[in-house]
Amino acid sequence: MSSNIGNFINALKKDLKESQFIRLRSFEVKDPRDRLLNKSEICIKPENTKEVSKILKIAHKFLIPIIPLGGSTGLVGGQIAHEKDQVILSLEKLDQIKFFKKSNLLEVQSGAILSSIKNLALNNGRLFPLSLASEGSCQIGGNLATNAGGLNVIKYGNVRDLCLGLEAVLPNGKILSTMKSLKKNNMGFDLKNLLIGSEGTLGVITSAILKTFPIPKNPVSIFFSVKDLEDIVFVFKKISDLFQDRILAFELIKNTGIDFIKEAGFSINNPFTNNTDWMVLMEIELNIGTISLKEILEQTLYDCILKNKIVEVFFANTLNQRNEFWKIRELIPAANRRKGSICSNDISVPLEIIPEFITKLDRTILSFSKEILVNCFGHVGDGNLHYNIFPSTENSRMDLETNRLQLFDIVNDLVNKYSGSISAEHGIGRLKVNELNKFEDPGKLYMMKLIKSVVDPKNLLNPGVIFKF
Repeated sequence: MSSNIGNFINALKKDLKESQFIRLRSFEVKDPRDRLLNKSEICIKPENTKEVSKILKIAHKFLIPIIPLGGSTGLVGGQIAHEKDQVILSLEKLDQIKFFKKSNLLEVQSGAILSSIKNLALNNGRLFPLSLASEGSCQIGGNLATNAGGLNVIKYGNVRDLCLGLEAVLPNGKILSTMKSLKKNNMGFDLKNLLIGSEGTLGVITSAILKTFPIPKNPVSIFFSVKDLEDIVFVFKKISDLFQDRILAFELIKNTGIDFIKEAGFSINNPFTNNTDWMVLMEIELNIGTISLKEILEQTLYDCILKNKIVEVFFANTLNQRNEFWKIRELIPAANRRKGSICSNDISVPLEIIPEFITKLDRTILSFSKEILVNCFGHVGDGNLHYNIFPSTENSRMDLETNRLQLFDIVNDLVNKYSGSISAEHGIGRLKVNELNKFEDPGKLYMMKLIKSVVDPKNLLNPGVIFKF
């Protein structure tokens, strides 16, 4: 431990308990994909915003780099300290959650687990709609810091759209608060939305005010298969023209993903009898008061079948059937992890060009190597695709690993050509800094670096994330 860190900790011991200083082992802060190793040896666990402020103020004095840590579920390395002289700041003890019945709003601290927030809302007859595979362990502060998306963005938006107010601590220890439950508030710069998505580089989020929504009444899950990708866009347009914001989810699933689930040993009930490459799992809210739109939906889907745009369609008529449908979608990430990807891409492109984009990218990837399997799935309703590349055999894994960066380049170059984003919902973190500098608008990069240099001139807060200095 360096003398600087020793002096920093000694200064903090006047205000913090000994139990709040943790000696880290590398496995306690994890990269879920096991490609990055945390090198920090010290973790500090504040219990309130004032303690976070004290820690950052003293870190600023002793020039100690601070790495904010949520649930350690981030997939781009934003939670990983890459140097020994960096200190992990865990927000896990800031976990209070309050629900206000008069306003139907939540006030949460940043260390609160997403599933706990969702459960409190449900217990009060409301919905907090952020839906992520990691919701049993991810923390809302990390969700806000990365502007998390998930399954329900098509109707409710990213977490940015779910947040009314925010409290954060700046790199010098100054507390910033926009904790007002107002839909209209034009008192100067929108600092809340500047901090959301900044990945802990401008401030440490400590609290937030979140919206909740009425729980959808009897939403219907529909699983359908198509012959080709163009049919998916056709069906989506038909459904969205009629039902607009009543669509809760519109999830793209590839048959490869179902094969992986079976290979991984998971038990599922696949309803389809015809073998097609692509399927969609859709959930839609059909009730408007006492009026049901189910007949209109059924007729719309039947028309799509008559036009040969849908091969098979299944309605979940029971809760058990709905759960079986969604189990397939939710198992895809777990099956991918067991299979072991060469590279995983979180990208987005305009909805209307998804078929052309996937077709062209598949062709380019397979021309690079015939020893590749692609499992592409995602939130097609908002253009977000998870394009994951795997070796077709274990014998080919090593060769593909050596060409991993070239595979990323192929994907990102095409994403850029189609005016897409190389990071749809996971953030930039440490893994995509070079790509951000390559593909982002120079004027935007200049403005981002200018803001960072003013807010954090010593580059102490999450150094190495987003910015390349």
